[in-house]
Amino acid sequence: MRFFLIPVLLLLTYPAFAEVMRVTILGSGTPRPDINRFSQSILIEVGEEKLLFDVGRGATIRLSQAQVNIGDINKVFLTHLHSDHTLGLPDLIMTGWIYQRNKDLEVYGPEGTKEFIKNIKSAFIEDIKIRIKPPESHTERGLKTKTTEIQEGVIYQKNGIKVLAFNVFHGGGVKHAFGYKIIYKNRSVVISGDTNYSSNLVTYSKNVDLLIHEIADAPDSIKNRSPKVKGLMDYHTTPEEMARIIKEASPKFTVLTHILLLGGISEADTLDKVKSLVNNSYDVEMGYDLMGIDVKDEIITYSLDYSDEK
Repeated sequence: MRFFLIPVLLLLTYPAFAEVMRVTILGSGTPRPDINRFSQSILIEVGEEKLLFDVGRGATIRLSQAQVNIGDINKVFLTHLHSDHTLGLPDLIMTGWIYQRNKDLEVYGPEGTKEFIKNIKSAFIEDIKIRIKPPESHTERGLKTKTTEIQEGVIYQKNGIKVLAFNVFHGGGVKHAFGYKIIYKNRSVVISGDTNYSSNLVTYSKNVDLLIHEIADAPDSIKNRSPKVKGLMDYHTTPEEMARIIKEASPKFTVLTHILLLGGISEADTLDKVKSLVNNSYDVEMGYDLMGIDVKDEIITYSLDYSDEK
């Protein structure tokens, strides 16, 4: 009876769910290999639309854990071309093809994205030649891609969803880095990408429902003696900068991701520091892999990791 009731309840509540922007943090980490924090990837679902922002290491595995068919992903938005934001893209292209993607894979990203996608396909040419023959007999339809190199402004608009790209400053020689604002009806989500403090991001994030923003922290003692660590902090957003962004943008809810913590600083320490700097006047949470966020009148967060359930 329990299993019969679940689909019925889902059908009865579908119109309400259709109004919700569902966000899943697929990867919340950095280039560092970490089984608990894969590298950057965020899924946003509205009705039948599935928009994937960055495709870091393990994104397809997290999609599978979240019970999302890889073949159903056909819109990808890249913030920049650093490897920890793109390592999972070959997997998404090739495995999505095998799992019956039947639409062009639309990829939006900065200058260099077209060449990047072309090179991925070239790297797998032998695999493609094999799989289009019996016994697999895949058609090349699911391998087709449509790549758009973006500038600041509206880059996607369909089914009531609008995606805006905006420039951020990542530093470290990255010439083109973007954040994204996703709007559906009266709901809005901003994804920072990799950046330090950005007044442009603040402008796009004013009174947003959900701000998903990167965070980095290290002890002053280490920053003062290590040019590399100091450089990393300069390229990313420190707790002090994060608090400034929150106070200036006044998001309804903030989730911290791309969690780069060095020198023994803990996640709890960093979160407490940010909350203290904003006088605990804003809702701020530390993101984690398979964190679900429903963006509606009252934003709720929950875990999609059911691996320990019997």
